[in-house]
Amino acid sequence: MAKVRTKAIISKPAPWWLMQGDEECPACGELYIYELEFRCPECDTISCLHCRRRHSDGRWMCVSCAESDKETP
Repeated sequence: MAKVRTKAIISKPAPWWLMQGDEECPACGELYIYELEFRCPECDTISCLHCRRRHSDGRWMCVSCAESDKETP
């Protein structure tokens, strides 16, 4: 009878963009990867990609600038 060879399953590390980062977002406190940070064009604040908001004219900005922009008429 012939033996069946099985290959060992090798676990590969996750891609770098799916791993948990070591930078902390000042807006939400979550960790993110430095290469994926977002800088607000209005105030140059650093945040993670989840803490950005789209302005009505299509620009991306940080949460604080989006909040202050809503308050001004």
